[in-house]
Order: sequence, then C-alpha cells, then structure tokens
Amino acid sequence: RSDITFNLRTFLKLLFTEITAMKKTFLCSILLFQLFIQYLGVVATSKNFGNSSGKSSEFKESVDPGFDLFFASNDREVENVPIYFKNPLPPWIKGTLIRNGLGRYEIGQRRFTHAFDAFAKLLSWKFPGNGTAFFSTKFIQSDFYKKSIEMHDIAPYLLFETVEPEFNVFQRFEALLRGIDNMNVNVYKFGENDVAVLNDFWKVYTIDPISLKTRTSITPSIHVPKSPSAFTFLNFISSAHPLPEMGTPHHLSYLSSVNIIPGMKSRISLVRIKSSEEREIITSWEVDRVPYMHSFAATKNYVVFFACPYFINVKKMVRYAIPERSLDWEQESPTILYVVHIKSGKVVTMMTDNVFMMHQINAFERDGVIIVDISAYPNPDFVKNLEMKNLLDPIKRNQFNTRASVRRYTITLNTQTVVWKTFRDTETAPCASALDLPTINEFYRYRPYCFAYGVALKCNNVSLSDIAIVKKDLCGRGRDKMWKIANHYAVEAWFIPEPGGGKYEDDGYLVLPVLNGEAKSSYLAFIDARSMEMVNSAEIPMIVPFNLHGRFFDDLL
Repeated sequence: RSDITFNLRTFLKLLFTEITAMKKTFLCSILLFQLFIQYLGVVATSKNFGNSSGKSSEFKESVDPGFDLFFASNDREVENVPIYFKNPLPPWIKGTLIRNGLGRYEIGQRRFTHAFDAFAKLLSWKFPGNGTAFFSTKFIQSDFYKKSIEMHDIAPYLLFETVEPEFNVFQRFEALLRGIDNMNVNVYKFGENDVAVLNDFWKVYTIDPISLKTRTSITPSIHVPKSPSAFTFLNFISSAHPLPEMGTPHHLSYLSSVNIIPGMKSRISLVRIKSSEEREIITSWEVDRVPYMHSFAATKNYVVFFACPYFINVKKMVRYAIPERSLDWEQESPTILYVVHIKSGKVVTMMTDNVFMMHQINAFERDGVIIVDISAYPNPDFVKNLEMKNLLDPIKRNQFNTRASVRRYTITLNTQTVVWKTFRDTETAPCASALDLPTINEFYRYRPYCFAYGVALKCNNVSLSDIAIVKKDLCGRGRDKMWKIANHYAVEAWFIPEPGGGKYEDDGYLVLPVLNGEAKSSYLAFIDARSMEMVNSAEIPMIVPFNLHGRFFDDLL
C-alpha cells in the first residue's frame, strides 16, 4: 500500500533474528532467504474491499434481532462479578466453568476477515458450592494481542485467513516467520494448576485458572524420529482437542511434522502429554502429505485418526502466508484412517469413503471392534463460509450449508474393514442428527453410551441463526430431544453430571452461555439433560460474543 512505509534495514534485522531463533539448518535458512527474494519481486497491491473503518455499525442491521452481536467485539474485562440465578443452585455444583473463544474482531483501521481469527478471550463462571456464582472474562495476553494493542493495529502474525485492509508483502512474510500465536479455541488442564489454552498448533499459553491471567507461552521441545529428511521438518501442527489417556493422568495428542522440501516425506506422531511442557512421542509414521485434523478419536487401547483429504500445500503457504488458502480439498479421494495401538505403537492404515470432520464425539471398543462417532460433513466448505462478510449479512449467511450429520464408524482390525452409518432425525427433534460441537457425560468416555449433545445450526434448514441444543439418542430408543428459543443464540454446552456420574447417563445439566438477541443481553443457562428443558439461568453483566470450546473443572476454585 502506498500509505505504508517500510524500513528495509529493520526488516532484514527481523529476518535474521527470526531465522536465528528458529535454530534451523543452513538449508532452511537458504530456503527462507529465497522466499524473501521472491517476495521482493512481487508488487504489493492493495485490495479495496470497501470501507475499512472497523466499526460494526457500518454492517447491515441483521434481520435476526441481535445476531450481529454474536460476532461483535466486547473489549470489557471483569473479575469475580457476582451473578444471580433465578432458582437455587444444587450444592454439588462446585467448580469453575472456563470457556475460550472470540473477543475482538478489529483494532484501529484493520479487521479480521474470518471469525476464527478474532483475538482470544476467556470466560469463567465460579461456583463455590454455597449457592453463589461469579463471572470473569479476560483477553489472553499473547504476544500477538499485546503487539497489536501497542501498535493500535492488527500485528502481522500468521492467521487462518487474512485481514482487511490486507497486509503488505513484507508484513505477510513477517507473519509467516512469526507463526500463529492466537490460542482462541480450547482450554485444558494437564496437571495440578497446569491449565493451558490451545489452538491447532504445537505452541500453547498457560493461564491462572482463578484470575484468568496469562502466564507464559510454551513451545514444548520434542524429539521427532530421525529420517533422511528430518532436518527439514517444521513441527507446528497439533490438535485443539487432546483426549485423556485411560488409566493414566496423561493426555493424548498428535504432532504433524511438515516437510518443506517438495517430494520428501512428512510425519505424524502420536504424542503423550504429561504437562504443558513435557511431552513424549509414542510412535511416529511417514506420510506423503499432511492432512488437517482438528480432532481425533481414542478408546482404552487405540487412537483413531481420520486423515480426511484436506491437505496442507507447502508451496501455497509460502506463496500466500494464509493457511486457509493453503489447504487442498480432494473430493474424489478417500479418507485414510490411522488406527494406532497405544501400548505397542503399531499403526494400521485403512481407507473409507470421502468425508470431512472437525469433531469426534466418542469412541469405544465392543466385541473386538472399534466404534467411532463423529460429526461428518461432505466437504470443508462451511469453514470457508464462516467469513465475517457472510456472518454479518442476513442474506448470505443463510445461503450456505452448515448442517453436519452424526455418523458411526465400525472398524474391524482383524479383517481391516470399515463400515459406517448415518443417524436419522426424528419428529421429536428434527435436527438432532445435525449436531456439531458435541459433548457427552464424560463418565461414559471410551465406554458404550447412548447420548450425544451438541449444537445444531440452521435447525429449520432456512436460517443460520435458528440454533438448537440437541440430544441425540444413539441407542435408537426414540429419546431425541431439543431446546431452542427464537432469537436466542446458543453455543457449545458442557455436561455437568450429577455426583458419581449420575444413576442414569443423562442425569445432569448442560451449561452454556446464550445470547438473547431481542433483549441484547447474555445469560448462563442450565438445561436439564434428561428433559432438555431450561431449569435455571443467570444474567451475565455483558454481551458474550461467540465462543468455541470449554470445560468444567470440579477441582478449580
């Protein structure tokens, strides 16, 4: 852009510092320098997408009352503000619900073009167990966020998509070097007072779960098995959804090691998480290309990776420095399953029909087979469609398909066969089989179970804002149910079971923040998981924007 001046000496200094900090080999340094030369030869042009003032008032007023507030910035931070429920809370509701999500969509004259890139903001609700409750919310003080506040502009870091006005050529390269630093997806507890916020990357930030203050960033050191091309690996892609390793205090995740040399093998590693800093590789295997995997499934003895044909294109990443433009979907290619035996590390590779998934629901072993339930999509188009220009347009947001389908896979290792079925909707809950952002009673993790709960967007198959919290009976006994109120916009719920997991699987509450579009306010809802009726609620002292994932910690207060 003509109104941006760039000090080449400063940029070269940054380039040298970043390459040194990366501690890569001479070959990697040469590759980065070649990339820099390539960018110098590109004419940086500014794409005018309209007025870039960053003010939400310039967008069209939604026909769905208050829905635009779901994707509007809320800069306020508070700590331990009392909230008051309409009815007494059960005394066994004791602990802290922490959620991670989207808090700010613009700074200065620049805004994010995709909802997934909004600055991370934490929310928490503390329940001391004496009938009181307290609300807190704070931004994650990442380097990305702090630098952006300092500049009064969105700082050049790697994003899922891009910004408006776009970064210039030098800023894009600077973003590529810095990588992703915005941990706005999930929150996990890996040990005593070891709570981390996550994205789909190897780096994490740790937080104080009581005050929500950010502690430090951690990029865990790990040894990837040697191979002829190991020195050209970039170890940075992981999962925002670790899973507990049954019978241990540890968690399971994965690491994708992307080879930056065309034609050379990349690697996927199954990883044991002992703490935010301490991780070890259980087993590792080579792949031709690295698939994007937001989550994976696990049982007592196995981990199952769905390698959908949505592949990372290194050349495009180098060219655009935009991950969303660097993912290739192959509609005609099969989905590869990597089934890993946790104890031995043996990997069995199988294939199934083309499918895309973001979230697994649950998995378990029964009669010598592995059962895996997922929220399935025909392709990843809906991810691209969650751009701000679509979400804030009352016509465009209703034109794309966001409906998932609950699908069950039966994997037989002896015969290396995979079969699947899709669950059907019922009259009592016509969109219960379209759930995503799933949750279950965690006492039934890795066990045979009946109920999955989740969010069904576009429940009426007309309006994106027609959002339901649904209960799907996977045992086929006709117990599908749903909860929704017109112009009330719900997000992912967390299942808090009755003490001991409850007498029945659905004994407990679904707890979630809801935006009341008509009143332009937010509240925390308690939904009885058996009847799917809201039985309690408390007003939140501010509007809560869309948030992604979270969990209830019964040992944190």
